[in-house]
Amino acid sequence: MGYIKKTHREILKILDDTMSLPKGWNKFVNKQAIYHNLIIKSAKNKCFCTNCKSYFISKKKINQEVRCPNCHNTYLIRRSNLRYQVFKDYLSILDKVNGSFVIRYFELRTVIDAMHEHYSSVVEFAREIPTDNYYRDLYVNDRVSRCQCHIYIHHDNGDYLNDKKWRAYTRNYSLIDYSIVFPNNIKKILKNTEFKYSCIWELAKHSTYIDLLELIKSKDDYSINRIERLTKMKLYNLALKANNFSCSGTFKTIFGVPKDYYQFMKKYNITYRQLKILQLLKEKDINKVRYLEKFVNYGDNTYDLEEIAKYISLNRFIKYSKMHRRKIKTYIYKDYLRFAKLLGFDLKNNEYAFPKNLQEEHDKLSKQYKLQCDQIIKNAIIKRGKELSSNKYKNKTFIIFPALSIESLKDESKQQNNCVQTYAEKYATGTCDIYFMRDINKPKKSLVTIEVNNSRVVQSRIKNNDNPTENQLKFLHQWEQKVLKGAA
Repeated sequence: MGYIKKTHREILKILDDTMSLPKGWNKFVNKQAIYHNLIIKSAKNKCFCTNCKSYFISKKKINQEVRCPNCHNTYLIRRSNLRYQVFKDYLSILDKVNGSFVIRYFELRTVIDAMHEHYSSVVEFAREIPTDNYYRDLYVNDRVSRCQCHIYIHHDNGDYLNDKKWRAYTRNYSLIDYSIVFPNNIKKILKNTEFKYSCIWELAKHSTYIDLLELIKSKDDYSINRIERLTKMKLYNLALKANNFSCSGTFKTIFGVPKDYYQFMKKYNITYRQLKILQLLKEKDINKVRYLEKFVNYGDNTYDLEEIAKYISLNRFIKYSKMHRRKIKTYIYKDYLRFAKLLGFDLKNNEYAFPKNLQEEHDKLSKQYKLQCDQIIKNAIIKRGKELSSNKYKNKTFIIFPALSIESLKDESKQQNNCVQTYAEKYATGTCDIYFMRDINKPKKSLVTIEVNNSRVVQSRIKNNDNPTENQLKFLHQWEQKVLKGAA
């Protein structure tokens, strides 16, 4: 059994002794259980709702969703020979014991058996106790790693109510990322704390899955204000990712879309992932946003779509994917577009932008690109250098100009002892822009290496990847404001 801190042992004991659950908990559990019902379909389109036990007729097919005309809930259709169906949810309660927050986790298991009977059970299986620095020590012999908080797992050796043995969670991966949060007691718990104005209780009412610890892990006013502001704007799903947004600036600088998108964002309570797609799509169409979501394989990582959007519009991508019944692999398609661009194909032409056999054309262009790689990149960099020369800027002390050749990138890398030469292909394809800042009197001697993306400086480094001086940063900021943003 893992070591449990003394203070935490006391908290666990108090909870075990009282076993108290807030008012309205049973109603909350039953509400979640109701979501997990089915429509059982038999012969002649006869359907049975496991929630309200009523029958109705529907021509919808198996594994499609249908709305029950009696209870007005929408459930999945399954066959009448169903043996059983198990649903599992994680529920959580925010509690406070001896001045410490405690997040209690419950597993709600809902079962529909062969007789189409619906029943559920709920068991508390974990507790999270955030520390002051919001890290967790994972004790496994001498192996100690940092996580977000302390988690203790309940050992059910028979009678759950009477057996109260807990041990420290010692795995190096997260046990629970998100849960359905009980909202009714949060405001009371957070009263007289740093979070008393945070409106986290409103988030719990309007968002399905929440990482409570993520919301309370930062006590600074800046983070709390972001949660409060986004919640009051009724952008509940974005408030769950509050740390990704600034508290100041215009609507467009904060969200990356024009202000007239606000009502659209509020109406559909868009997620952070949907916002990132919306920024790329540049169109208020929720159906298209949801369609493109299906091509995001993990979390909020929209990298493949971002890369595709650099070569063709996402509307054209939607058209192409529908032609192939959504079976397009984005990681292959983005590489194909990159090869096609470098090889000089006109991607405005559907013949080149929409290959009939993506894998075959990808492999063909990949081989062609490898044979001509060096010369292609050299020519592309020369071309980009000429295109970006209009952003040249100088004063009495400094001058900024774009990389004009692959040789200039190699020279910059050598002088600065950095890796900018590895950016050659990204620069050639327009994925990023590379500029050099030099002393006006010594234009051949490297001073500051600059990476630009979407008319914004994302990196600026002097020799050995150190930060530029105050005077250099001042000139860099002037250039960014007057030239880059002025031209955007």
